[in-house]
Amino acid sequence: MTAVACIGLGQMGGPIALNIANSGFDTSVFDISESAFERFKGSTARIASSPADAARSADVVCIVVFNDAQTIDTVAGSDGVLATLKPGSVVAIHSTVSPETIRRLAQAGSEKNVHVIDAGISGGETGAAAGTLLTMVGGSTEAVGVATPTLLAFSKEVIHAGDLGAGLALKLARNATGYIWMAGIHEAMKITSAAGVELDVLQHTIREAGVFDQALSPFLIGGPTPLPEDAHSSMRDLLTHLRDLGEKDLDQALGLAEELNQDVPVTRATRKSFHSVARL
Repeated sequence: MTAVACIGLGQMGGPIALNIANSGFDTSVFDISESAFERFKGSTARIASSPADAARSADVVCIVVFNDAQTIDTVAGSDGVLATLKPGSVVAIHSTVSPETIRRLAQAGSEKNVHVIDAGISGGETGAAAGTLLTMVGGSTEAVGVATPTLLAFSKEVIHAGDLGAGLALKLARNATGYIWMAGIHEAMKITSAAGVELDVLQHTIREAGVFDQALSPFLIGGPTPLPEDAHSSMRDLLTHLRDLGEKDLDQALGLAEELNQDVPVTRATRKSFHSVARL
């Protein structure tokens, strides 16, 4: 039976660890807060006294702590998991940390023949509880293969994005997309509210007018790199039309926002850089 240690039992880590335990894995758990253990009453999970204690016999370790400093201490500190992990085991870092932290911990792990992978998660507390997170992983094929059965205990899908750091890059890009859309919709709300349009009408229009499908159009036109010089004229014409239409519409939105005395910095920044979206 695969042994799993789960470190960090908060809003995300707690449900993740419980799903792992309920899936039949030999599970050890640790958190600095005693109250975090309440949800494990009646489960088969062993309450450990430290990260090192939790990892003592583990094949896979799941780290879901708050920030870089906590992640570094949990993995490589004096009482961290690397102090006791056996060679060949895998540490999956689910916390959103810096690429440098991932590289630093991977190096520390390699010195003890322990694999470190980045395994970003998306889906919120609801997804963690339901076992339907999307997990985005970077690391060697061997290490990801070892960790995947554990990851599937709380994930609807495990995406092996590439080498070490690729899962983190995918997670950060996903997060940036969400926040940019949120900021853009917030500015749309400001414009329409100032113009006397009800917000539920705006929400309905965004849902029904294919806005989110439109936002995915860069995938259809070949990605972020500039159009090559030898590209077919029809593609160049298409992208020129997209650029001209987008810049015209953005100019009109900016004009209306100014008339309504609404500050829309995201829209201004989008207008300034929109030519690059069209790859011209």
